[in-house]
Amino acid sequence: MQQMWTEIDAYIDSHLIPEDPILLQTLKHTEDKGFPDHLAVAPNQGMLLQMLIQMNNCKRVLELGTFAAYSTMWLARALPKDGYVLTIEGRDTHAALAQENIDHAKLPPTIELKVGRAADILKALPNDFEPFDFIFIDADKQSYPEYLELSLNLSHSGTIIVLDNVIRAGDIINAENHKPSIEGIRDMFSALQNHPRILSSTALQTVGSKGHDGFALAIVK
Repeated sequence: MQQMWTEIDAYIDSHLIPEDPILLQTLKHTEDKGFPDHLAVAPNQGMLLQMLIQMNNCKRVLELGTFAAYSTMWLARALPKDGYVLTIEGRDTHAALAQENIDHAKLPPTIELKVGRAADILKALPNDFEPFDFIFIDADKQSYPEYLELSLNLSHSGTIIVLDNVIRAGDIINAENHKPSIEGIRDMFSALQNHPRILSSTALQTVGSKGHDGFALAIVK
């Protein structure tokens, strides 16, 4: 099944995802530095993020979990020239690679990379920090419930929040799996359920080159 999923993703990409020199350079530089690409979003997933930003005329984006900044490129490409991306990465080695990729891209929107624990960085932002229009969470899964609440504090009515990797090949319904990452995702689902600050939310399973996983989406009330 995995081979077929991967081939279908390749078919989708060949028809609907235009080749982009910035994205290709980011992937090549990441590979040249010896980092695997499986930690990045798939191209068709990146396009979905871009379309959500475009459909909602977003200008300010928050990303938790930069890795090599491939997803950051998709987010930034969708913004107007005066757009702003704050991306946060917890690992120094990943952050160094991401900054190189960001510097090489020379995209018009401002991309600010902060290094450290995302929760600590978000809590340290000034009280008058301008809220974000779009938030993409793709960091340590055990912290998803905390990241969700912190994101809501940095949102406005209509902000879109996307949380990646929330299915984990079905592990979320395996009652014997008590890994912190899986428990964190389950707690996130519980937090999304009837949350007083969320207008609507859902989650979708996906299969493709990244295997069986999925993402959750929420709109702030």
